[in-house]
Amino acid sequence: MAAAVAALKRCATLGFLLLAAAGCETLISDMATRLAYAVRDGAARLARSPSDTLVLSVAWRSWPDGCPGGYRVEWNADDDARAPGVGVTCMSDRHIYGTTYARNFVKVTKPLTVTKEKGEPVTIALRKRIDGAIEVVALQ
Repeated sequence: MAAAVAALKRCATLGFLLLAAAGCETLISDMATRLAYAVRDGAARLARSPSDTLVLSVAWRSWPDGCPGGYRVEWNADDDARAPGVGVTCMSDRHIYGTTYARNFVKVTKPLTVTKEKGEPVTIALRKRIDGAIEVVALQ
C-alpha cells in the first residue's frame, strides 16, 4: 500500500511539473513575445485549416513584463533594415518590448501599427498566401 501511495505522489508531482512547464512560456515572456507566441500558434492552425484567413484576439496582460496602461503595437515589415519584427511600447512609461521570433512563422510585407487602451486586446489578422506562407495582414 505504501508503495502505491508513493507511486501516486510521484505521478502527481510529475503531472504538476508538466503542467507548470507548459504554462511557463506565457508566464516568463514579455508582451511582444506573447504576441509572437499567439501568432505562431495561429499560423500553425491556419496552415492546417482549409480556410484562408484567421483572426486572433490576444488578451492584454500587465504581468509579467507587460504594460500597466495603454500600449502601441508596431509590426515592422520583414525587409525593414532597422528592426524587422514586432515591438510593443507602453504608453505610460515608454518601456519597449520587442522580438523577431514570429518571423520564423509569418511574413509581414508592410508596417502595421495599432494603439490600445489599458485592458484592450490586440486583434491580429492572418492570411494564407497561395504559396502556403502565412502573412500578418492587419492589426486592430
